Amino acid sequence: MATIGALNIPPALKSAFEKLMGIVDNRNRGAVRKIGYIQSRQKILSLTNRSLLPQVKALSAGLTAGEITAWKNAGVADGKNWYNLFTQDTCYRLKYGIAGLAVPSILHQYMVGRLEIKAPADSAILKQFHPNLYYVSKKMSSTSTVMQDVAITEALMLPLSIGVSYRGNISPTDAGSICRFYAKIYSRYQGTTIETDVSIPFDHVTDWKRATATSSSIIGVVSHYDLCLEFIGCRGWFEWDNVVAEHTGTNWARDKRCNDVNNELSRTNYMIEKSWEEQTLPPGSAFSSVYPTD
Repeated sequence: MATIGALNIPPALKSAFEKLMGIVDNRNRGAVRKIGYIQSRQKILSLTNRSLLPQVKALSAGLTAGEITAWKNAGVADGKNWYNLFTQDTCYRLKYGIAGLAVPSILHQYMVGRLEIKAPADSAILKQFHPNLYYVSKKMSSTSTVMQDVAITEALMLPLSIGVSYRGNISPTDAGSICRFYAKIYSRYQGTTIETDVSIPFDHVTDWKRATATSSSIIGVVSHYDLCLEFIGCRGWFEWDNVVAEHTGTNWARDKRCNDVNNELSRTNYMIEKSWEEQTLPPGSAFSSVYPTD
């Protein structure tokens, strides 16, 4: 078989070729590879037969105008097209045998964070750090293995608004119990560091509701802040979604949709976890992302 040393693409076909093929070695053999994976007709037919999308399409066709409007409103809150959110949610229900369709809500969508505190535990503290500078590791362009550190800068400027949608069933175990979501703002004043809390206290027993709080001015020059879910002296369960930490016109909360609240440090996020870090999580307490079934 002849060895190809060069490959000349006609200008009229160059754009289409670059979308379909990629150069593997342009020095020795002029090797190319397919971009993505081209399925055979037989495999496409098999995939179509096993796909849940035909069922989702049939179910979406039966939605009323009012239900579609509700899905659109939920999609806006989740940052998705309503049909994409409907497809994601319905596929999950079909896959795990959950009967019926979900009732769309602007307070929570698809996955939510869930914290459970059971005896002997009576506390849990989860934190999300927001320093003004940290690094993540990303792959360098045109390479497959070489990584580089990329600086992430979050310059805090007041006002800082925080918000969260939540529901729960919490029982206090002592008179000094604490259930809250807060931002701890760090500022510098006359050579000292001042810590100021902007807090949202949680109702112990409630269905889904939304709460917000804002800090417009504090003493000194603001530096950075942390977000915290704090439960002390209580037991039960708590779910949350649609987290907001907004300043400079942007929501800086990580994993604000709570799709993966209990991740670990990774090759990419090696300094700060992508979502929440457990500061206090004794035996009997745990948290993860779940699908809200009721």
